[in-house]
Amino acid sequence: MSRSIQKLEFSTLVGALLLALSVPVQAQTTKPNRSQLDCKVGDYAVAEYVRLSPNQQAEFVETYRQKHSSAWKQALEALRAAHGDPPFRVIGRLKTATSIQEKIARKKYRCFSQLTDIAGTRIVIPNYAAVPLVTQNIETQFVIREKEDLIKDVRESRYRAVHYLAWVEDRPVEIQIHTYRGTLWADASHRLVYKGPFSNDQTLIAYLARLSDVIFLLDSGLPGQIPDIPEATPAEAKEFLQKTVANIRDVSVRNLTDLYRQIRGDTDDFFALDEFEVPVAKAKQ
Repeated sequence: MSRSIQKLEFSTLVGALLLALSVPVQAQTTKPNRSQLDCKVGDYAVAEYVRLSPNQQAEFVETYRQKHSSAWKQALEALRAAHGDPPFRVIGRLKTATSIQEKIARKKYRCFSQLTDIAGTRIVIPNYAAVPLVTQNIETQFVIREKEDLIKDVRESRYRAVHYLAWVEDRPVEIQIHTYRGTLWADASHRLVYKGPFSNDQTLIAYLARLSDVIFLLDSGLPGQIPDIPEATPAEAKEFLQKTVANIRDVSVRNLTDLYRQIRGDTDDFFALDEFEVPVAKAKQ
């Protein structure tokens, strides 16, 4: 089958899906399902999406993903114009199609519009002293729909960052603010606990919480002693943590321009707030 025919068939399916969602209630011959009632006109109902074949689902998600590309690039350009030079670092990513499909299934979303982190950006800052400047610029430059300050209102998981949901070209764009040390900590937690094999390891979870509290002191310009990694930590996790802790210590002595170059700009995924909620209940005694 030619590519043009495939596109035509997919366009027809999407058109039918949108038509089903946009027909006025009084014009429908059957009672609309719950997904149609939940999704606004122009949105995509997950219940309709799951009826497509696997190949059609993949093509649909990739098309939907690319609809966020222009807004994402515009946000990146604006952030880099304001904070693109050392010691700041601006990075970004479009969520992969596979990750989009996984999250829709895991979160049991009814509408595609509930997925607000397809376009993601992050500003890495040297320490918390830079937060007022960066937040002021973001709130001046962008239309902000939501803000979560997890530096002031820290969660039990000790994940510390500021997350914005901005609206660019009628698309949601997530903007995160992390320190260098906070980025290293969140990456370790993300890989080992929240998307890794150690989600039930209470020793590891408790250590990461203590480590985050020390990072908070250091990033606030206060003295702090990085705790030793517990001997009971699984070997795989210990090896990763040793590298993380070494890099965190390195932040105190290295030139921030070098750190700027070290932070990856081609990350596959960002830290979603909901991913740092799961182990908290498990961690309670």
